[in-house]
Amino acid sequence: MNKEEKIKVAITAGVASVILLILVLFLALSGKKGNDEERMNENITDYAGSNQASTAVSTDALTGNAASTEGSAESAADGSTDGSTAATSVAATSEYKDTAKNSVSGNSFYATNTAVLKDVYKGIKYDLNAQLKEMYTYWADGNTEAVRDLAHLERFEAMSYSLSGSQDFFYYGDTTGDGVPNGTGLAVYANDQYYFGEWSEGVRSGNGTWISFYPNYSQYVVKEHMYTGEWAGDLPNGQGQEHYDYVSEYMNSADIYLQNAIGGFKDGYYNGDMYIITVDKNGDTSEWDGKCNNGTWEQVLHASIDTKGKIPVLSLRENTENHVYMTKEGTKDNGVSGIITGGSIRK
Repeated sequence: MNKEEKIKVAITAGVASVILLILVLFLALSGKKGNDEERMNENITDYAGSNQASTAVSTDALTGNAASTEGSAESAADGSTDGSTAATSVAATSEYKDTAKNSVSGNSFYATNTAVLKDVYKGIKYDLNAQLKEMYTYWADGNTEAVRDLAHLERFEAMSYSLSGSQDFFYYGDTTGDGVPNGTGLAVYANDQYYFGEWSEGVRSGNGTWISFYPNYSQYVVKEHMYTGEWAGDLPNGQGQEHYDYVSEYMNSADIYLQNAIGGFKDGYYNGDMYIITVDKNGDTSEWDGKCNNGTWEQVLHASIDTKGKIPVLSLRENTENHVYMTKEGTKDNGVSGIITGGSIRK
């Protein structure tokens, strides 16, 4: 091989090496990009699954006119306000569970959990005074649909989330001379809980409505939990009605779902003659009668305990020979669960 041929071979080998190097780099970069995109898509999927965005609702459509923000502080979801430092909110540490927690109760009503707001409101601003006034106005007008729409807006959920881990509440309404709730007022608690009604010396007393809203991203069987009626000592006391709304696709055919409990209440527990309405996943309802004593169901007269030791506690109105049976443990502690009590006004 002469000198010129050796040069040509060297040049050809060099070009081939460069082309090979470029190809290797291209494949490596392509693979990295593909992996990055995969990871990004996985993150987006995970985020979407854990934080489905709430349906947007036009504030103008709800209010007609923008609420005045004069004299109110604009707050972020971490609870901080202009000119003051509020307590750091505590992130929710538990998730919903679709399995009844009171499994020993046999045919007891489906045992529900309280609403959980996830830690997804960082940076979302809320105007405390303006929002309280906005919701108070609709509730005072009896427009509960508008109240519902407002409660599911992110700025309202962020307001409630800022109270996480405490019993304190935001308040708008009548007060005594020294600022204690007295008269008619609206309170916002953690866990997306609201109360509108009468107060006496700082506690709920008189007639009022408590609602626990469940966020749209919850994917939980309960959609809304409510009590409306008489109050004393910050709890349901007197005549009233408990009500549940469910997401039918998360219901099953094995459990008994309470829709309404109407009758007497004592410190939040059912007390006295109770009219019960249950609902199934198809929306069909059944009506029952029973009697409770401070939250404990009494055995139906002239009906026997079944072979498994379960106690008949409710009789079907259409056929009093049909009963709902519960274990001894299941008959106890029946009432409106999850109400946040105590606490003081958070400014």
